[in-house]
Amino acid sequence: MKKTNVAGFLLLVLMVSLSGCGYTRHTVLPRNIKTIFVETVKNKVPVEEVYAYQQGIEMDITNAVIRQLQKDGNLKVVEQKKADAILKMDLLAYEQEGLRFTQLESVSEYRPYIVMKLQLIDAKTGDMIWEEPNFTGDTEYFVTDVTSIGEQRASLSATESLAHNIVDRIVEDW
Repeated sequence: MKKTNVAGFLLLVLMVSLSGCGYTRHTVLPRNIKTIFVETVKNKVPVEEVYAYQQGIEMDITNAVIRQLQKDGNLKVVEQKKADAILKMDLLAYEQEGLRFTQLESVSEYRPYIVMKLQLIDAKTGDMIWEEPNFTGDTEYFVTDVTSIGEQRASLSATESLAHNIVDRIVEDW
């Protein structure tokens, strides 16, 4: 009787260990989507709302998304005529909010955030695979003596966060 219990227990342990936790990192895109073209980000920020805008952020976001796609490896980045899918991105807002304040009510920490409209289009049919109307990326930074350097670093950090989130949305649909 004891040998049966031990064998059953070992079998149970083997089954549980082989089943894993259920997390897999694979694409949820249609099987025919193997390549992607990333359009350059279009700036759609209203002129009256550009007070926090970082010059050249459109190219920074575009390049960050391409780098992140290459790093991920689920899709190959190609020119438009060879692509199975096209990623269209519109910059809707680049804003920052104060997070922490000094006793004199000066901002000591900011959170810049980027809001994008994303569309993934099937390049062969022109059909929309999915759309995200308000997709964001953000970061935080402390105000330093050289505020412009802190803002630039924060902008790059927010851009990288956004690119990571975009690629996750493309391949994992989280």
